[in-house]
Amino acid sequence: MFASGHTRPPRPARAPIRLMLVDDHAVFRAGLRALLEKQPGVAVVEEAGRGDEAVERVRAVRPDVVLMDLAMPGQGGLEATRRIVALGTGVRVLVLTGLPQEQQLLDVLEAGARGFVDKAGPVEVLTRAIRTVMRGRCFLGADAARMVVLQRYLRERQVADVPRERWGKNQGGRGESPSP
Repeated sequence: MFASGHTRPPRPARAPIRLMLVDDHAVFRAGLRALLEKQPGVAVVEEAGRGDEAVERVRAVRPDVVLMDLAMPGQGGLEATRRIVALGTGVRVLVLTGLPQEQQLLDVLEAGARGFVDKAGPVEVLTRAIRTVMRGRCFLGADAARMVVLQRYLRERQVADVPRERWGKNQGGRGESPSP
């Protein structure tokens, strides 16, 4: 059962993983489709060039995994990821990006993406990432994992540096206001 109460019907044992490609570059999508369709157990069932288009097509097609670019005109990949995850259909989002920034990595994982793959990486890594997220696990390359750990550490450090007297009683402080 998923967050919104929807369950995903069980997949037949040998059914291919159904993919949706989301990227604003049509030539990139075509090349990616050609590469992925050569991989056993993988089928590209849909494509979209914008985030809002991706959300609508996910509702209709219900792929297993969405390969999502972050930098797109209009609604980008981060917001599209939030909206796709909020549908509660069990669709897994795997971000495929060229230049991940630390903030983007953590934000998109917090939005519900199951991992990151570098566009410049080999197709074997992408295929492994697809299979990993399909099994319900998270996939992060070594560089992305380091960035996420660092960003999470820095966020926690910022919270730890706030004086406890400023926190309310529910947050572990004394509920006092700072003196002028």
